[in-house]
Amino acid sequence: MVEHNITWSISNGQKIPEIYVDGEQAQVVSCSYQFVTATDIDESGVSMMTATIFLLSECDYKPIQHVIFINQQTGKVFYQ
Repeated sequence: MVEHNITWSISNGQKIPEIYVDGEQAQVVSCSYQFVTATDIDESGVSMMTATIFLLSECDYKPIQHVIFINQQTGKVFYQ
């Protein structure tokens, strides 16, 4: 499994985050916010941001979609 350096930020007043994967700015296709009520990974009771992204560097023929989950309390990132 390859580990990636994921960074993100949300400017004041904005709802859509800027997400970077290994220094490349991702193209955010969709973004939603959810309150997690139950989970088996001990993340219940937190607000999670879910974003579907693609990277221009991976778009030779058609884009590869990735999904990122961000725990907004801890900043912990899950990347698929």
